Amino acid sequence: MEKQTKAKRKPLKDCIVKPGEKSPYANLLVDLAFKKAFDPDKPVSRQNLVNLLNDLLEPQLKRPIVTVKTRNVAHNLSGSKVSRTAIFDLHCKDDMGNLIEIEVQIRRMTNFLKRLAFYASEMVANQADPGDDWNYNVKPTYVIAFARQKMFDDDRIIHRATVTDLETGEQFVDTYNFTAIELSKVPFFIEAGSSSIRKWLFFFRYLDKLKELPAELDERKFESLTESSKVSKFSKEEFEAYQKMFHEKWDHNVLKDSFFEEFADEINAKVNESVLDKTREMAKAMREQGIPDSTIAIISGLSEEDIRKL
Repeated sequence: MEKQTKAKRKPLKDCIVKPGEKSPYANLLVDLAFKKAFDPDKPVSRQNLVNLLNDLLEPQLKRPIVTVKTRNVAHNLSGSKVSRTAIFDLHCKDDMGNLIEIEVQIRRMTNFLKRLAFYASEMVANQADPGDDWNYNVKPTYVIAFARQKMFDDDRIIHRATVTDLETGEQFVDTYNFTAIELSKVPFFIEAGSSSIRKWLFFFRYLDKLKELPAELDERKFESLTESSKVSKFSKEEFEAYQKMFHEKWDHNVLKDSFFEEFADEINAKVNESVLDKTREMAKAMREQGIPDSTIAIISGLSEEDIRKL
């Protein structure tokens, strides 16, 4: 039997859902969809999670993560159970068998940075063993948070932080590590040669705006994750729960149900000239990829006449 040739994937411009169409993929920032795509208790989705963690934390990790499992915490040592917003509390091992603790947040939070500090401190406190024999051998902790709203007044999508020596800038202790990701800053274009992190960010923000995986993301790890993110994989009960979560979280939040309305609202709300310049840059890049001017106009909020002048 002849080996079947893998079908060639289409470029991004041909993979965008049109107005009125629905994507076959779930929005990964809805709790249920995220947990299904990155479930640490199932082999395929566990590998999805390992891939995500290694790519997102690569500048901070000393060794690559090889396995993860859920960290079951009976109670918070401070605060209330209601105050917790973690999607995953994870025990992870690197390729040398070293343990690290990771918490993943995707929910909208007030007092964003202070909450991250609180959750990291809680992870450290939960490592304590009762009795007098514990020697404070605290494992490194990492808090990854996806922010839907703008948090920092700069162009960086990812902010990383740890505890450093103020004079040398060197890491003082590896106990606390933070990765804050502002998805509202992720532009709607991607290239095949983009970094893995850049591709992940595009995937997270725009997966449910695509009708199929584009050529720019044609990698095994994204293909596997795309399959795990199909709404058709949900049971009837899961789909109903997903729909309920989606509307509760998004109808009155920063990211709207409609991709086109979302982008127009976001851009129209930003009136300063520097943001307008970035909008023009985004539109120019999309035009160079062959995306029609009419589609760019809907996404960017610019007129087709302004787009033709770019």
